[in-house]
Amino acid sequence: MIEGKKVLVFTAHPDDEVACGGTIAKLTRNNNDVVVVIATNGDKGTHDPSVLPEEISKTRKREMDRAAQILGLDKVIWLGFDDGSLEANRDLLKESVYRTIREEKPHAVITFDPWKRWDPHPDHRTIGFAAVEAAYLANGCWYYPEHLEDGLQPHDVDEIYLFHSDDPNYSVDIKDTFDVKLKAANAHESQRLQFPTFGEKYLNGLKNQGVSEEDWYKEKFRKVNDSDLTF
Repeated sequence: MIEGKKVLVFTAHPDDEVACGGTIAKLTRNNNDVVVVIATNGDKGTHDPSVLPEEISKTRKREMDRAAQILGLDKVIWLGFDDGSLEANRDLLKESVYRTIREEKPHAVITFDPWKRWDPHPDHRTIGFAAVEAAYLANGCWYYPEHLEDGLQPHDVDEIYLFHSDDPNYSVDIKDTFDVKLKAANAHESQRLQFPTFGEKYLNGLKNQGVSEEDWYKEKFRKVNDSDLTF
């Protein structure tokens, strides 16, 4: 397990970090600086038409703050796009992601696997593509050269990890942090729908996907680069 490194986790929405919450908790316990970067503001995260977008957005930000505390995150960065708008704002999103990587200078980036089949949410795919591209190319000085004018230097990311992958090649044992993962998941109270907690909703999803209970304690990733940076 790495120690003393910087890791950026790019997600589409508040609560997406649950997919790798056990790994995040392991990293923070081992004195790594983990930052979750959330592309949207969560403004469409309700099925109740009486709850206005600005209200649910504020609620979800408060919930994310609680989850961040539980996971031991140093901070959360909000890129501020509306839910469902990432594909339409792809160019703006890419610039924001490149900029964030150059500002934060991570050793590793974690994000959605944008090549996953049958994921119906365009925000997941779009943030995945943007984060993978930026993590791979942010070391190139002529990608967004205006960043140089702002004092931001190109940055080389050592490793990219993709969650929700159809083709994982790396597994993290989260037995020691599974309880933290579920506790952080439960902070997202507005997203539990008919379930008692969001953690139970998450576990129900695993069961429906045919994931065995033994595999609940593993978080699987596609490790993109052939580096020695391992979780």
